[in-house]
Parts: sequence; structure tokens; C-alpha cells
Amino acid sequence: MRSRVIPLVVFGFLTSAYAEETKWAPPNVVGMPGYHESVEAPAPKSEIMKWDIVAGNWKRLTGSIKQKWGQLTDDELTEINGQREQLEGLLQAKYGYSKAQAQKEIDDWIPKLAH
Repeated sequence: MRSRVIPLVVFGFLTSAYAEETKWAPPNVVGMPGYHESVEAPAPKSEIMKWDIVAGNWKRLTGSIKQKWGQLTDDELTEINGQREQLEGLLQAKYGYSKAQAQKEIDDWIPKLAH
């Protein structure tokens, strides 16, 4: 009797492990619970914190921004008011950057503020 119980226990363990690996996930459909717009990974916390510092000092940094991206006007920088996504969009519109290139330009500019 005991020899038959062990194989059943092992079989039960293996099937539950397989079921865990093959869980079904609902599709990402508009209107369904759990729907999310973007599939991009969120920015790391350190990048968010760096941008918080930039946004908090936005008025003071507008001179540095205009020095880096001279085509941006004072009115545009005032309208952006420290919102990174709007700055990325404006760089795309004014300089013809792709989204990834605009993000990289900003990421490269932030560390230079400390120097």
C-alpha cells in the first residue's frame, strides 16, 4: 500500500507545478479590468527621483535647458512646467527626435546639471 501512495504524491506535485507555470493571463483589452495603456516598464525609482529634483527647480533650470536646446522658447518652457513627457514631446516636435532619442537626450542632460 505504501509503495502506491508515493507515486501519487509525486504525480500530484508535478501536475500542480506544471499548472502554476502555464497559468492563463487575460488579454489586454480596453475596458477590461486590469487593462493598461503602455507595456513599457516603469522608470526606475532613481530616475523618477532625479526628475523630481529637475521639476522642483524648473524655473531655475530654464536657462540651462535653453542653452542645451536653443529652439525652445520661454513660453514653451513655462507651459511645460517641469513635466518630462511634455519636454520629450516638444523635443520630438522641434528637433525631429524619436521618442527614444528624446528620452536619451534628457537622460544625458540631467547628470550634467551637477557639474
